[in-house]
Amino acid sequence: MGNRYYQQAFERVQAAHEAMEAAHTPQTLDEAYQQIQLAKQALSQAFADSSMTEREQLGQIQEELYNATESFSPEHGR
Repeated sequence: MGNRYYQQAFERVQAAHEAMEAAHTPQTLDEAYQQIQLAKQALSQAFADSSMTEREQLGQIQEELYNATESFSPEHGR
């Protein structure tokens, strides 16, 4: 699949997951929240320019991201 927005969305979601796992200080917690926002933006942009198959896959990773962020709170890293 040659859709660059699709690929960027996957990369941003992966970066958000990694940042959430590394969030152990106030600074890394802030970085994780920034990565989450970037991932959400990338997903939105990718949906607009994706095929039906890509949208199905994006929907799956979007759900995974939202599930991960539900349990991610400010207390997580402190």
